[in-house]
Amino acid sequence: MAKAAAIVLAAAASAWGHDVPSVLIAPGVEMPMIAFGTANSSFKGECIVQAGTEHWLKLGGRHIDTAWDYNTQLDVGRALKASGIPRGEVFITTKLPGPIGKDKVIELFTKESLPQLGIEYVDLLLIHFPCHHQDFPNKCGEHLKEERLDTWKGLMELKEKKLIRAAGVSNYLLEQVEEIVEATGSAPAVNQVEWHLGYHNETLLAGMKKLGVTLEAWSPLAGPTAGLAGHPGVSLSDKHLKVLARKHNVSTAQVHGFRRPQVAFRWSVHKGVVPVTATCSEAHALGDLATFGFDLEHEEIATLDSLKPQVLDALVV
Repeated sequence: MAKAAAIVLAAAASAWGHDVPSVLIAPGVEMPMIAFGTANSSFKGECIVQAGTEHWLKLGGRHIDTAWDYNTQLDVGRALKASGIPRGEVFITTKLPGPIGKDKVIELFTKESLPQLGIEYVDLLLIHFPCHHQDFPNKCGEHLKEERLDTWKGLMELKEKKLIRAAGVSNYLLEQVEEIVEATGSAPAVNQVEWHLGYHNETLLAGMKKLGVTLEAWSPLAGPTAGLAGHPGVSLSDKHLKVLARKHNVSTAQVHGFRRPQVAFRWSVHKGVVPVTATCSEAHALGDLATFGFDLEHEEIATLDSLKPQVLDALVV
């Protein structure tokens, strides 16, 4: 029932020589272990989504994360076209609302998502929420189980038609993922959830690993989007982050303060969690892509595990 998740070197490396590893999320489907998110709220008006996405691709990023609810699929599609990068070299994730049922999934994906993105298939399609967005997270209970499973059937049909390469979920609890496993005998490829130094559900991570599900992190620095669930983060000014950043000298762009996000991202990746970042800054983007150029020791990971949440940090990297 569970599939083994394996980390391999991605074929795509940044133009600056930073190899980005990938994780095997389904047979023949490797997902780069850092993604560029395209929710408008992540950019705080500092740049438009299309420009940010084009910049990420130019610098060597090869994983883009969007969603029907973001209203940015068109922007991503334009950025992909402008980049000139062959379709097979970019990993595209999008999301559809949930639970909306099989027929609505197929309708929205084929009539809106694919045309807006301007591509013939998506690498990973996620169900965005286990209940209607306005009810998240407190009204996502057992009463919606059948609707969730019917929505999942829509993703499976799209996969059978080779319109998506892998299917997953977002914001699902362990028991909601287990609903799918119990009903179908197989697990989602990915579960994208809130995950950062101030809020990391280790029980959920262990459960996902047992089922062979890769965990992905939205708001990996507890930035603007973390307010959705209201979990406070660890400030990037935390003394432990400063010490580790100086120790590992983990910056390609030697700009004060850009090392600490890399430490936070590396901590996630060491745990097998894929961070979804967002930035308008070239220096930040280069730092994000350089996340994989160093390793944290077990004691350092344990120290980061133990940090106490302080404040929702407004930095977007």
